[in-house]
Amino acid sequence: MPLNVTALNVALDALDESATQITHVGIIQLGTDPGTGVNSAGTEATGGSPAYARQPVVWGAAAAGVKQNTGALTFDVPAGTYAYFGWFNALTGNTNNFRGSAPFGGASPLRGFASVDTTLTNDALLSPGHGLAANDRVIVYNVFGTALATGLTEGVVYFAVNVTTDSFKLSLTSGGAAVDITGLGGGELFWERVVPEVFASQGQITVAIGSLSLDLTGV
Repeated sequence: MPLNVTALNVALDALDESATQITHVGIIQLGTDPGTGVNSAGTEATGGSPAYARQPVVWGAAAAGVKQNTGALTFDVPAGTYAYFGWFNALTGNTNNFRGSAPFGGASPLRGFASVDTTLTNDALLSPGHGLAANDRVIVYNVFGTALATGLTEGVVYFAVNVTTDSFKLSLTSGGAAVDITGLGGGELFWERVVPEVFASQGQITVAIGSLSLDLTGV
């Protein structure tokens, strides 16, 4: 059963700066989905000069089912392609201290709900005014604990293809064939655009105040 906004805010405010919750943010490379286990399955940045390190984060009070960072963060990173913020409860290590992740969204994060076209042979996701462009990278998630549409996998980075104002399809390759959706699953899903950052050499990833969100509006 969905939670109301009051309950969502209470749940988010439990993810404070205490020693057991989300106290640090890390940078994870494009590739393997970080997952939702107690250890991240993704590859975190490492090395460089200045050396990469997770950064402590302070979260503001939750409002409307969303909680955001109250201070800016700067990460020194070596050459690589990065795509996720990782949520951790420790400065270092990856044993029972991972709490989840969020994809890089660029200057204008795009996310929303979509319904699966009941004409399954169409393979389309219907999301009015979604704002995606052709070949934008997209991750999909199930909602309300329901099954994801058959043919799609949570955490896989897809490319948007056959994009119209109110619908799009997903492909495993840029400009490639649409993934064959063979079952509705729960009928709906949540999607987010991913905007990887590529560094040919040492660089910095900066995060402005309010740019990180813990978002429970899809729960």
